[in-house]
Amino acid sequence: MKRLPVLVAIIAVAAAGVAAARPVYRSPLAVAVSPDGKRLYASDKTAHCVVVIDLTTGKPLREIPIPGEPHGLALSPDGRTLYVAERKAHAVALIDTAAGKVAKRIPVDFWPVAVALAETSHRLYTCNRRDHTVSMVDLAAGKEIKRTRVGREPDGLALTADQGRLVVANMLPEGAGTDPTIAAEVTILDAASLKRTARLKLPPGSTVATGVATSPDGRWAYVVHTLGRFNLPISQLDHGWVHTYALTILDLSAGKIAATLLLDDLSAGAADPWAIVVSPDGRRLWVSHSGVHEVSTIEIGRVHDLLDGKVPADLARLKDGMRDNIWVRISRDRAAIAQLPNDLTALYLAGAIRRTPSGGKGPRGMALSPDGRRLYAANYFSGTIGVLNVNGVSRLREGEARAEPRKNASLATKSLARQEPRPPEPGPPEMLAAGTIAVGPQPPADAARRGENYFHDATRCFQRWHSCASCHPDGRVDGLPWDFLRDDVGNGKDVISLVYMQHTSPHNRRATRPDPRECMRTGVTGSHLTVPKSGDVEDLLAYVESLQPERNPLAPQLAAAAARGKALFEDKAGCAGCHPAPYFTDQKVHNVGILTPLEPDGRYDTPSLVEVYRTAPYFHDGRSATLKDALTKDDPGGKHGQANSLMPEEIEDLVAYLLSL
Repeated sequence: MKRLPVLVAIIAVAAAGVAAARPVYRSPLAVAVSPDGKRLYASDKTAHCVVVIDLTTGKPLREIPIPGEPHGLALSPDGRTLYVAERKAHAVALIDTAAGKVAKRIPVDFWPVAVALAETSHRLYTCNRRDHTVSMVDLAAGKEIKRTRVGREPDGLALTADQGRLVVANMLPEGAGTDPTIAAEVTILDAASLKRTARLKLPPGSTVATGVATSPDGRWAYVVHTLGRFNLPISQLDHGWVHTYALTILDLSAGKIAATLLLDDLSAGAADPWAIVVSPDGRRLWVSHSGVHEVSTIEIGRVHDLLDGKVPADLARLKDGMRDNIWVRISRDRAAIAQLPNDLTALYLAGAIRRTPSGGKGPRGMALSPDGRRLYAANYFSGTIGVLNVNGVSRLREGEARAEPRKNASLATKSLARQEPRPPEPGPPEMLAAGTIAVGPQPPADAARRGENYFHDATRCFQRWHSCASCHPDGRVDGLPWDFLRDDVGNGKDVISLVYMQHTSPHNRRATRPDPRECMRTGVTGSHLTVPKSGDVEDLLAYVESLQPERNPLAPQLAAAAARGKALFEDKAGCAGCHPAPYFTDQKVHNVGILTPLEPDGRYDTPSLVEVYRTAPYFHDGRSATLKDALTKDDPGGKHGQANSLMPEEIEDLVAYLLSL
């Protein structure tokens, strides 16, 4: 507690230094609406504040400084206290909304990014991404009273209506990349004890699981995530053969996954879903798609009916080629639900989904007005709040076109359909834009900001199937091995962090790209099947060069062991020869004994160890789930330096040093 004000002051000084060097962009990340519907609160990540907006005038009223990088928000039912996850301060800020200032800060575990409030028990919960934990805060005592380990990098959480269970979406998968079932998980906790009651693995290739919400009756939970087809070579991008985007429904009573459905269209991806909001009656939900600047409206009540086998006659008449459609097949055999993660037309065929522009670029957090009539979406790159009327009149009628074809400048000339599109049932109401609200003045974008926008913009990709961030969330890793075509087929490569890319040429695991510019250019043309415009590559490079490593906040706890490990790293273990500071790579290729029939020479680029604590799995194919595995069981030939000569306790010290980098 005593160190927290000092930490916040240090962060404030650092933020001021960054602000002096670059323009202060407005980047709303999360939103909350007051119980009377008159105020909206938005966490502005890059302006380091919470913006208070008067919804009657549509103008900002004030800004409340949050130097520790504000993320998730939770508002008390009486509207008097706003809880803000301060990621870099490792704390929750309690804002007195009447006074318009921070009244208190409560320390929690490292990198809190999401919060959930249990008002009846006077407890608050946080997702802490760095230490992979959930914290429980006793608000009466004003302190953290318990924490528990969940999955890797928990990023979203939601309480059931009775406040008895906590559902946690873990952003990244854990385990070896050579596991064909590797996927992110959802953790269900008992809210009173923080004991885990279920650990549910999403479908293989699931990653970047962020948004989570629960139904009003507490029976269901909903999670949105990326569904990567990493077990297939990246030989064709169209129709979801690389990335699709999914809604997974969890049956909380049974403690199992009920279904996973695709949010994409047949020839247009719904890239990078971020957040979910459920209607008060539980019959509808909304999903923001940060990569394509849209919000989906989903008639989830209709979906549940269809999953229960209740198929209307007009829908039952529609065919999938010569066979019955997926919903008819499910009504006859529930085992057919397992086919839904590969069906791009299920929701559209049922008339259960419609996508609408969010009013800006990069929609992330959302909130519903108390009367349920308006949806507010935080448009991160536009610096605005999109205001959407959720009760617009449906313009989709049976027999009308499902959607206008989207045009993409692309190198690809493949057919846009493998199935006949079917006329859907009347769809959900079309949301009508009621306007946007600027959270503050937005300066012209410099090259790094333009590059960041491009990096997260899936509309720059053929058929909008993914953005750069789909594989590199936060500019780092998604935890999956991808089979790119630059080095033949059948040899998937683990995704590499882009931090310090400008200092660590050559690039790619086989060192096939000599410099960052060539790597970026061919990455766009080969992975997005589009030709970058003049200046795009330079902007992307400017963004990547702006990425700064974040020292592991656990480093002080590892200090004693890390000091011993550093001595081993530089001498007995022989690591520094190939991994010299400051970038911890010699920028050469080496054979460390990991051989495959397709690459029998075993020569791979030496990876940088900067931020190695957050870039698992390890080795070029991701075969090592942990650093200890990489130094022991996955190096039977002893070619990875002299790690095989170390005693078990020395291995632990060496790992501690690596984790401190």
